[in-house]
Amino acid sequence: MGVGLTLQVLQSLTVMLLAPLYVGVIARAEAVVASKRGPSIFQPYYDLAKLLRKGETLSNQSSWVYRCAPFVVFSCYLTVSTIVPIITSAPLPLAFLADLIGGAFLLSLAGFVMALAALDTASPNGGLGSSRATWIGSLAEPALILVFFTVGVLSASDNPYLMNHAVASSPYALVLPTHVLGTVAFFLLLLVESGRIPIENPSGSIEISMIEEGRILEYAGRSYALMRWGGYMKFFLLSSIFMNVFVIPWGLGNARTVAGGLLGIVVVLGKLALCGFLIVLIDSSFAKLRFFRIAEFLGAAFLIALIGIVTSYVVGV
Repeated sequence: MGVGLTLQVLQSLTVMLLAPLYVGVIARAEAVVASKRGPSIFQPYYDLAKLLRKGETLSNQSSWVYRCAPFVVFSCYLTVSTIVPIITSAPLPLAFLADLIGGAFLLSLAGFVMALAALDTASPNGGLGSSRATWIGSLAEPALILVFFTVGVLSASDNPYLMNHAVASSPYALVLPTHVLGTVAFFLLLLVESGRIPIENPSGSIEISMIEEGRILEYAGRSYALMRWGGYMKFFLLSSIFMNVFVIPWGLGNARTVAGGLLGIVVVLGKLALCGFLIVLIDSSFAKLRFFRIAEFLGAAFLIALIGIVTSYVVGV
């Protein structure tokens, strides 16, 4: 139990501490592809350190919802880090708290609280960003649940650890139409949930291209740092689930030794490097969609996941 709790803490610390680095590496890679020098890969750490030292300003229109939202959002993402396989393939002590559907609900709760906080300030930017993100979420979340069902068909469970074992132990699972279509749909949703092109431009500050950033624009200082840090963690978590459950389920450490967990950190960083490469390729190859075309993008993800579930009955998975 002592080793399990140690690995549990190590996994959450891995998500917290390496999520900014993941974002920083992708931002630097995108700049290099665009023939620019770009920021340092440690720039997110510098930004968080600067924000944590700064004071806060509160709108006179805001209530306790606005003040508590950063802590609730950060806690939701931190809780998700305890229930999904990041560095080990064996369930950790807190893995029983929820399955992937419960994890999706926690992500939705974080988005809901962010939307409430954005509306609480009576700011035009906050209201605009909140309404846009809520509309996108209403289309993305049903598709995300269908994606989890595509893997659940193979594992007969919605526990992420059992899903990982089912895919890793099957010699042909990765080439089944159900799994392939679910993987494609999840990657499309990863771009949506992380605010990447073609949905949103994470490096832009133009009002018409801001969705996630618009919801937290009124924050400053430590609260803004928690919101930004939570966004980094969400990106890291979704990318890890995509790689560890859908794409490369092998290579995670065991839950019997701390050394196995440390090895799992190295492995997951290698997997995220591959995922980051795919994201940079998309960001550098496509232009941002017009806002009302996003519904078509999400509709395609939903349809692909739905076809994946239907094919499971045709193929007989």
